[in-house]
Amino acid sequence: MPLKEKQIQQTRLEAETRKEATVKGAEAAALARVIDSKAELEKRNLMSEADAQRVRLLAVADATRLKSEAEVLKDNPLLIQKIIAERLSDKVQIMMVPMDGKGFFANDVLKTTAAGSGFSFSTQSGR
Repeated sequence: MPLKEKQIQQTRLEAETRKEATVKGAEAAALARVIDSKAELEKRNLMSEADAQRVRLLAVADATRLKSEAEVLKDNPLLIQKIIAERLSDKVQIMMVPMDGKGFFANDVLKTTAAGSGFSFSTQSGR
């Protein structure tokens, strides 16, 4: 019987050792998951801060650009018409004329055609 009890005792000790190893392994795995989660959270926070900094820098750059554009347009108001003309499609043909009409030969042409020649004005398309 003493041999059998020693075997039972040894089996219990081995079981406890396996149990402790399993518990320690589970604790280590849990700790690793906690560390991974903290690292992921820190990564997300850093990415958010970087994105916010990028947005702030873009906003400052846009504000500076808009301020300089406003100053240029204030000094040269006719640039607005030029910008509009440049942004129109390549398919549309336009002609820019002075707003006061002085010195523009088309005034005479427009007056004669408006008198009933049946000529109509329209925007030409390149299609």
